[in-house]
Amino acid sequence: MTDVDLLAERLKAALARLGRRGRQQTRGDLTAGQISTLAAAAQLGPVRLGDLAAHEGVSAPTLSRVVGGLENLGLVARTPDPADGRASLISLTPEGEAELGRLRGDSIAFFVARISALPPEQREALAAALPAIEALAAS
Repeated sequence: MTDVDLLAERLKAALARLGRRGRQQTRGDLTAGQISTLAAAAQLGPVRLGDLAAHEGVSAPTLSRVVGGLENLGLVARTPDPADGRASLISLTPEGEAELGRLRGDSIAFFVARISALPPEQREALAAALPAIEALAAS
């Protein structure tokens, strides 16, 4: 195994653990898929189901079930697409926006606590590594 292979393996494992722990800190009964769909719908604005499914990397029937669950919880709403009466647009309700804000707050609070607990030299190392991690995430 090369140095790059080992680095990739360690980074993947650390990010996976950190992501799991961050998700465990959020309150509520939403699944990771529901939270991701809620965040994507907020980011994309009123969006067609097919476009939302493509963004999330899942099939339209799968995402339709997820959106149905969010709709039953009052977190998203479907409205007719003015450009195509056969299609609908998915958007967050005020309750969905509030829930997403709460979830984001919980997640940020978790990371703030974890980062604050690091020694100053590790916080500096994390800050120095962040541009590289962001570049990996963007590519």
